[in-house]
Amino acid sequence: MDKPAAKTPTANASVSEKMAILAPLIVIGLIVIGVAVVLGYRALRTTAPSQRDLAKEAEAALARQNFRPLSEPLQTLLADAKYEPIPTQAHSLLLQSAPDFTLKDVEGKDRSLADYLKTGPVVLVFYYGYHCDHCVSQLFAINKDMEKFRELGVHVVAVSADSIELTRERYKQYGAFKFPVLSDAGNKIAEKYETYTPATEALMHGTYVISRQGKIVWTNRGETPFTENRTLIHKVAEIEERLAKKAGL
Repeated sequence: MDKPAAKTPTANASVSEKMAILAPLIVIGLIVIGVAVVLGYRALRTTAPSQRDLAKEAEAALARQNFRPLSEPLQTLLADAKYEPIPTQAHSLLLQSAPDFTLKDVEGKDRSLADYLKTGPVVLVFYYGYHCDHCVSQLFAINKDMEKFRELGVHVVAVSADSIELTRERYKQYGAFKFPVLSDAGNKIAEKYETYTPATEALMHGTYVISRQGKIVWTNRGETPFTENRTLIHKVAEIEERLAKKAGL
């Protein structure tokens, strides 16, 4: 009897060859789909600032925080012995000398902390940058109460890694703030004040009250901006000895 013919591997080989060809294409296709999904997600999460009204969004952010500008006269605010300011947070720089710096303002002029302190205390604010409502809502809040700060003789200085050019562009779009905004390229100064961690590139909002003697006397850091301006004014008035004395003291 004739032996049955051995089966040839042609069919199996054909499938293997096809899989060898298709496998890389499938991998490439999955990569392309993954990139498209990521880019699409980012597009949904981050609309170009030029297509948004950041000022309107910042105002909405303040409304969500129930922020209200200080409407009473400064002397009335300072005479209210019942007001309890928000206490300072712990910080390695608390009651220590504030790290000095020299940064450029929107006009490209050098501005130093030491120069500001020659004529009064300083409220120093670190914010993420003028690219979202959350980042600049504190600056909008301070701007509304700026006359109170000026009446106390305190300088407000805001710092972020934004370039001078970007801040200028935002000023053209939404108007300038009533206080200087300085450019801290690479967050070098933010690192000194511990609102930026280089290893993880993590940022925090930071607010510092600095006496005219150059000491940090109050601080607040966190993921949300600090908008309780009355506390800042109260603390400045305290170190400037302008608070009304409480009864019996």
